[in-house]
Amino acid sequence: AMNQALDRLEQGIRLQREFTADAAHELRTPLAVLRARVETMPDQEAMAKVKADIIVMSHVVDQLLEMAELEGTGVAISGSTDLSAISEDVAALLAQTAIHQGKTLALLGAERLEWVRGNPTMIFRALRNLTENAIRHTPAGTVVELEVKPNGSVSVADSGPGVSDKDRDLIFRRFWRGDRNSGEGTGLGLAIVSRIA
Repeated sequence: AMNQALDRLEQGIRLQREFTADAAHELRTPLAVLRARVETMPDQEAMAKVKADIIVMSHVVDQLLEMAELEGTGVAISGSTDLSAISEDVAALLAQTAIHQGKTLALLGAERLEWVRGNPTMIFRALRNLTENAIRHTPAGTVVELEVKPNGSVSVADSGPGVSDKDRDLIFRRFWRGDRNSGEGTGLGLAIVSRIA
């Protein structure tokens, strides 16, 4: 009876993961079509607003797919990877975002190779999510520092308000956001980071 109950529980969890992945996958195509149609709108101001909404929705869908993938397969460690190179890739990807928001993204310690055991794709995803989060929550005119350390770790530091003691246990929960009224973020980024870590 216990084995049957555990089998039913496992099947339920698997079906939930599959549903999340399928739903996210099915949303990608209509969003791409919508984005193409919006490009033809004559009202440029309205077009810009709709495009911004589509970008947010696409980001949510991508993060749902990432979470479903992580829940379904876990993270395979594929060997050695250069943490400095991954950090450079993340900085290059997000530099424009930081500049657009009036912030600076600084990469420190990446001049030397820093080999670690891990999956480069997953490390990139985790670091990208941490850095995006830092850029989102730091004030304009400040610096987000991405630092590769000689002990095989990397840190992301910003000048934002930080996380209150009461919220520290909550920030890695799926869909949890400290400021639900801001409309920023999906509440999945740090949950993805936690799962990868």
